[in-house]
Amino acid sequence: MRGIRERHERVTVVGSLNLVQTLLREKLFDRLDLWLHPIVLGVGKKVFEDGAVPTNVTLLEPPEASPKGTVHLRYGRAEGMPATGDMSAPDRGPGDES
Repeated sequence: MRGIRERHERVTVVGSLNLVQTLLREKLFDRLDLWLHPIVLGVGKKVFEDGAVPTNVTLLEPPEASPKGTVHLRYGRAEGMPATGDMSAPDRGPGDES
């Protein structure tokens, strides 16, 4: 894996979940593009399988949504360890009348 990255400036992976999982585990990625499709199948291979290595990422640009609801998210690696949090904010949540 590291040899491929050393020989090529840009490597794009489409459709090889095993390779993507290896790149995530070894932290050999600079950018992670996720497309979320509004469908629930209930079966299939997980992108973030059990035992996935925690990796801190940051949103690189605002999410884009298609007319049919597919959402494109573009993340980059960030320093440090990820921390959990919540979705609360001063301008939303229970009691917010706006």
